[in-house]
Amino acid sequence: MRVWRGDLSGADFADYVMPRVEGAVVLDVIHRVQTGPAPDLARRWNCKAGKCGSCSAEINGIPRLLCMTRMDALPEGEPVTVTPLRTFPIVRDLVTDVSFNYEMARLVPPFAPGPPEADGIYRMTQIDVERARSSASASSVSCANTSAT
Repeated sequence: MRVWRGDLSGADFADYVMPRVEGAVVLDVIHRVQTGPAPDLARRWNCKAGKCGSCSAEINGIPRLLCMTRMDALPEGEPVTVTPLRTFPIVRDLVTDVSFNYEMARLVPPFAPGPPEADGIYRMTQIDVERARSSASASSVSCANTSAT
């Protein structure tokens, strides 16, 4: 595993060789790196269920969730490279400043369905469905209240 380490003042990759564990996702390996050879590794995670997005990083150059990327789905015999998302300013190691997400989430109006129709059934138009999806996406960003350890 090649993990980007550092901050804006300087950074480089650190290589870690970790034992293969059946069913592991990249976040599991990052946790093992942090509890073993690199206890000062900074990273974010929260739900480990692919819902909050707080463990977003680039894996082999592709933006992904660390908690949803299975190690056995990555090329075997090649190092797995993990870097912070290029989209956001770097704080340290795999932690980026995602405050922009919070600012944008505040601008999204909460979804509130209209009253039921005369038959007592709630119906949604397609525009309401799209607004509900937009609101749900914005609220998932709020799950990113995580520690940068």
